[in-house]
Amino acid sequence: MLASGVFFFGCEKPTSEKIAEIYQLQMDPTPENLATLHEFLDAKDRDLRVTALSAIVTLGVDDAAELAVAALNDEDAFVRATAAKLVGDQDDPALSGFLARVLREDPDALVRKRACQALARIGGDEAAPALITALRDPDSLVRLEAIKGARRVAPGQGSARLAELLADDPMWEVRVRAASALSLCGDPAAGEALQVALSDPIEFVRAAAAKALADFRPEPSPKRIAGDPEGTN
Repeated sequence: MLASGVFFFGCEKPTSEKIAEIYQLQMDPTPENLATLHEFLDAKDRDLRVTALSAIVTLGVDDAAELAVAALNDEDAFVRATAAKLVGDQDDPALSGFLARVLREDPDALVRKRACQALARIGGDEAAPALITALRDPDSLVRLEAIKGARRVAPGQGSARLAELLADDPMWEVRVRAASALSLCGDPAAGEALQVALSDPIEFVRAAAAKALADFRPEPSPKRIAGDPEGTN
């Protein structure tokens, strides 16, 4: 087993050396070394916690998903963001509820962004409602990821909010992505929103709206789903 802890004269190792130790333990995942890695999950230093968490979950141990989910409640936002990614890496749709809660409740934008990305990857029953609700997130980067994720797991849904984003989101990148997503919606209101966007002051938005209109195929509106309180019309 690799030695850990302190120097013989009682001085604690610097964080960089402890991180190096974690990587060494990961390379030799004996039961004793795994136990030591688990101890690092309770370290006061967030860099040690996040490094140990990544090391353990990447090894694919039996409790990998459980550890990643538990870390979604860590006091540090960087640890929670890493945990959200690791939950997504499990490719288990049954975990979507945990990520949906994070997307609704976490105060940190980076954590919510990672939750969007993870939900887009694993899908699951709670993915689409959570991502459509996140189209109203106060952070523009989260809105970007929510549009991308909703387009993947719920194409054609959330058109009412997408039309609002296309019309008045202050970030032109959000408007571009909203235009692209609206091309899949099919309801007349989506087509009308794209027509209006042809006059957007930003060239890239106008081009995205034109492309979306070229791909647009009117059809009956998708049914309303939970998380889209205004419906998709």
